Amino acid sequence: MDPINSINKDDASVLARARRRRNDQSSRDYTCGCGKSYLSYPALYTHLKQKHQGSPPQGTTQPNNMNPKANRGRPKRLDENDLKEGKSDDERSISNNEPDETIEQVLLFLDSIGNFRSVTKYEKEEEKQVYLLNSFPKDYFINNQDYQSIYNYMKDITNERVKNPDQDPLTKEEIDKDKNIKKTQISKILAYFLVAIGPLLNEDAYKEMATFIVSFSIALNEMGYQALQNYEQEQYQQGDTDKKTQTLVKQDQNMNAVYCEEQNGEQILLITNEFILSFLPQYFPKLGNVEKTFRIFGSPDEKLKNAVYVTQHLSYWLYAMKFTNSRLALYTDDDQ
Repeated sequence: MDPINSINKDDASVLARARRRRNDQSSRDYTCGCGKSYLSYPALYTHLKQKHQGSPPQGTTQPNNMNPKANRGRPKRLDENDLKEGKSDDERSISNNEPDETIEQVLLFLDSIGNFRSVTKYEKEEEKQVYLLNSFPKDYFINNQDYQSIYNYMKDITNERVKNPDQDPLTKEEIDKDKNIKKTQISKILAYFLVAIGPLLNEDAYKEMATFIVSFSIALNEMGYQALQNYEQEQYQQGDTDKKTQTLVKQDQNMNAVYCEEQNGEQILLITNEFILSFLPQYFPKLGNVEKTFRIFGSPDEKLKNAVYVTQHLSYWLYAMKFTNSRLALYTDDDQ
């Protein structure tokens, strides 16, 4: 069964529910002749388009002319439409070291739904900042606390870029050397994502994407600590750690701290199933008439499917940016 064909609360087969670790180098079977390898044809396709004018260098290979054991489940023939839409049957559109390609894959997926790209090219950082902050959908939310942290971080990031356009603020983010990921708080991580993709979207699409990202942060704040506790308990029961979970958070942390302000992106993907199956179907109707204007996201099944794929592409961006060591993969019933 193709995961895009159905979604409901009893069918988790469509969800991005498997997490693959950064050191998992298996199935990187889409290899460019220049030496770079990818987990999906869409990622390879984007690389060829951007770096080689669409002409594969000699030595470029794909799974269909390699060891068939590299793939799981039924093989799927990719046609030109699949490539333009950024679709594949397993790992979709991820580059190991080029975050811009993961953003392009989100755009490619959105291209398969409608025309959402911005026709305006913002050359100056000041122009990007004005667009991002002035078009942010503050009036979509009943409580300004839902979006305030992300919005404030967006303002800080864009202010830094305006002041120092030649220096990426990301270079100042502290690294956890043991885990090889940034220590950046989740709210700031999500702000970075909106700063990256926002200027590439038209205003309506940007507002939808911002609403989607804010809703993800709300879900994390509501469910994050419990999900983290459950995960740590599972790790202990499976013998993956000898440290038994004692509290929801470390003793030196504030028990009432907002999850997205306290935690970095290490376990940001723990709630993705609940976010799509439980949270979004209840959250979007609360937006009232705003939801009726949405073309990408929403509570109907077709739009929840879009949320599945955007969440998966978001996970690839998080991984490529080294905000997390995990990423999501879609599995169908045939893969069980």
